[in-house]
Amino acid sequence: MPMTEDIAAFAAAFSLKTAPAELLPRVRETFLDSFGVMLAGGREESAQITARWVRGQGAVGQCAVIAERGLRTSTANAALANGVAAHTLDYDHFGHQSAVMVPCVLAAGEAKGVSGRGLIESYIVGVEVSALLAKGMSKAAQELGLHPAGVCGSLGAAAAAARIFGLGREQIQVALGIAASLTAGLSQNFGTMVKPLHIGNAARNGIAAAELTALGFTANASIFDQQGGFFGALRNEDTSEELGKRFRFLEPGIAFKAYPCPYSSQRAVDAIVKIVERHNVAPRDVMEITCAAAPATFRVLIHHRPTTSLEAKFSLEYLLAAGLTLKTINEECFELKHVDDPVMRDLVAKVRIVDSPAKRETPGEGPVSVQVRTQTAVYEETVSYAPGHPKNPLSWERLAAKYQVCARQGGSNETTVAVSLESLSRIDEIANVRELTQLFAA
Repeated sequence: MPMTEDIAAFAAAFSLKTAPAELLPRVRETFLDSFGVMLAGGREESAQITARWVRGQGAVGQCAVIAERGLRTSTANAALANGVAAHTLDYDHFGHQSAVMVPCVLAAGEAKGVSGRGLIESYIVGVEVSALLAKGMSKAAQELGLHPAGVCGSLGAAAAAARIFGLGREQIQVALGIAASLTAGLSQNFGTMVKPLHIGNAARNGIAAAELTALGFTANASIFDQQGGFFGALRNEDTSEELGKRFRFLEPGIAFKAYPCPYSSQRAVDAIVKIVERHNVAPRDVMEITCAAAPATFRVLIHHRPTTSLEAKFSLEYLLAAGLTLKTINEECFELKHVDDPVMRDLVAKVRIVDSPAKRETPGEGPVSVQVRTQTAVYEETVSYAPGHPKNPLSWERLAAKYQVCARQGGSNETTVAVSLESLSRIDEIANVRELTQLFAA
C-alpha cells in the first residue's frame, strides 16, 4: 500500500482495543505532562500575546483558550493559542509531538464533545504519525533549518483532527495533502517567541486541513508518494511495518524533561546541578567550566551570550552558569535580573564547550561531562541519560508533582489542581472532554 494510504488507514482505523495493554499507561503519563506544561505556559508573554491576537480576530466559537480564562474562540484559533502555551516554556517532552497534539485534539474534541477515549485515540494517532514523519524527514531538509516539530507536527495534527471530525480514509489523505503545504518552522527562530509559534501553528494547520477537507477542499491525495516533499528518507516499509505495530510511546519511549530548557541541554544541566549539590561550589571561586560532548550535541543552543530570557534558554553557557549559581534550573532562572546579573555574565564567559571523542548517539543518550575548576579543586560529573529518558525514567509520582507545580504556576487553585489531576489520570474514561476544559474556563 502507498505511504499516504498507509498513514490515512492507520489514522482512520486505530483502536485502543487492539493496542498493547502497556500503551495506555504511557499515553496517560505523556498527556498529563503536556497538559500541565500548557497550563504553566499560559502565563508566559508569548501565550498572552497570542491570546490577545485571537481575541482581536473577533472569532466566535466554543473552544477554550488557556491563556485567558473566559475567552472562547474557533477550533483552529484555540489550537493555535494553546499550542503556543504548550511549548513556550520548552518544558514539553523531546520531539514536541504532544505540544502540538494536545492542543489540537483538545480544541477539536471540545468542538465535537468527544469522549476521553476518542480524544486519546486521536492523540495517539497524531503523535505516532508526527514521530514517524520526523524520523523520515530528509537530512537535506533538516540541514536547511526546517524544524521537524513545525513541519511534521502539522501532518500529525491533520490526521488527529480528521479522525475526531469523522473523516474517512480517503478524506484523511486529502487532509494530509493540504497540511503538507502549510508546514513551516525555521531553527534560526529558536530562542524567540516564534519557536512556540511553530507548535501552535502546526496545531492550527491540522484543524484547518481537516475542516477544509470536510467542506470539499481538494489536495494531492498521494502527497508522500511523489517527488516534491520533505520526506526523502521515508519508505513504504516504514509506514506499513511501523504504524499500528510499533509505538513511539513504548519504543524507544517518550523522553520527558526534568528541566524547562531544550532537550539537548538536559544532561549537561543535570551534571552541573549534581556538582553544586555535592560540592557547594561558589560562583566567585570558579575559574572555568568545561562541557564535553559528542560533536553537534548542542547545535540548537545558538545563543552564546544571551541578552533575553528566551535566548538564555538556548544558551548552554547560560544554563551551566545559572545551574551552578542558582543550584537548579527552573523558570525563575530565566528572569532578566539573572540574565543581566554581572556575576552571571562573568560566569557565562568562563564556560568552554569542547567536542569529546564520543560518537553522537540518539538524542538524550551518550556521555556528557561537565567539569568545574576552582583555585583549589576540580569537580566533574558525567551524565549518559538525561533524567526523564526512557533509560532514566521519571515515576508517575514525579510527573504528577511536576503537573501540580505547572498547574499552580498557571493560576489554578488547589481544588482545580486536585480534580484535574484525577481526571487526567483516567483521561480515557471521561464521558466528554468538555468536563476537563471547563475546569479551566472560569
